[in-house]
Amino acid sequence: MKLSQQSIIVLFTLMATLLVPQSSLARTSPWDIEVLPTTLAPAFSLPDTDGTPLSSKSFQGKVMLINFWATWCAPCRGEMPALDTLQQEYKGKGLVIIGINIDNDLGQVKQFIKDTNTKFLILHDPEMRTHDSYKVTSYPTTFLVDRKGIIQKYWIGPQEWNSEEFKNTLRNYL
Repeated sequence: MKLSQQSIIVLFTLMATLLVPQSSLARTSPWDIEVLPTTLAPAFSLPDTDGTPLSSKSFQGKVMLINFWATWCAPCRGEMPALDTLQQEYKGKGLVIIGINIDNDLGQVKQFIKDTNTKFLILHDPEMRTHDSYKVTSYPTTFLVDRKGIIQKYWIGPQEWNSEEFKNTLRNYL
């Protein structure tokens, strides 16, 4: 029996799919995130860097900027100072910035926070459950959640958080 090149490719792809552990496969499709704006933000309960569990319910009535990041992500690290500045400027107006870190090594996360003097809230999601519920596929990814808990916008990649354009967007929800 002689197989065509196309048949060999199909057979190889099928075998690879069956043999690769499920955890190695894509967690979500890049376009899945598109359905989230105007929907209720997925609820979460995650520990902070001291191990104290915090629930998204504790931020009801606040505008949340939820930023998914990792210590190994250079663009994530680069936007941290701007997020810190934004938190300081708008916390009295009802903004809470929540950084959700996906690293496995909590010690590394704590060291990063110490080294960079990051002040906004950092939660830890090494199992990536919250990450998956928000359909994150790249870092950083950030969501703007209004006071009613509805996702209004999302951004993939680093942003100019201190730009007037973003601040005008933010003020519409504060």
